[in-house]
Amino acid sequence: MDPFTRLGLEARLAIPEEELREAFRLAGKEAHPDVGGSNEDFTAIQEAFARLSRPSKRLRAWLESRGIEGEERGAISPHLLDLFSKVGSVLQKADEITRRRSAALSSLAKAMLEPAVQEVRELLEGALEEVAAAIEVQESGFPAIEAGEGDPWLVARDLVFLEKWQAELKARFAGLW
Repeated sequence: MDPFTRLGLEARLAIPEEELREAFRLAGKEAHPDVGGSNEDFTAIQEAFARLSRPSKRLRAWLESRGIEGEERGAISPHLLDLFSKVGSVLQKADEITRRRSAALSSLAKAMLEPAVQEVRELLEGALEEVAAAIEVQESGFPAIEAGEGDPWLVARDLVFLEKWQAELKARFAGLW
């Protein structure tokens, strides 16, 4: 069963987070083992929610529900290459400051690194904002995709990369606290 049906949702790309959470809550009420459902049914509801929570996976589920085939692997949009370069640079700086911080043996040495750590945190925050904005831009194109315009598989690939970069940036940011 596709994730849209499993959560009782119409198969569409633009699903507000609140609507998705409410659909999960309602489906979970019926499928939860504590109310007569099975572990398998509840796990399937959780998996459907996880799949629809991420724009790239929601798009792929939508494409699958319509039988629209395409290339999962391939090039990303040229306009993302500049962002890729920036994200890569920020991740390298974060890795470098993390190494320097780990190598610092005294509290004084660690304290002296704090301005550089704060600078990298700010770079990470800026990159996270840019990636989030790029994801929003991709999602704003969902109505056009539903209308049959554009290359939905290119958008799916772009979203996969953006979500991956977002996760890596968040992990580095968390590692600096």
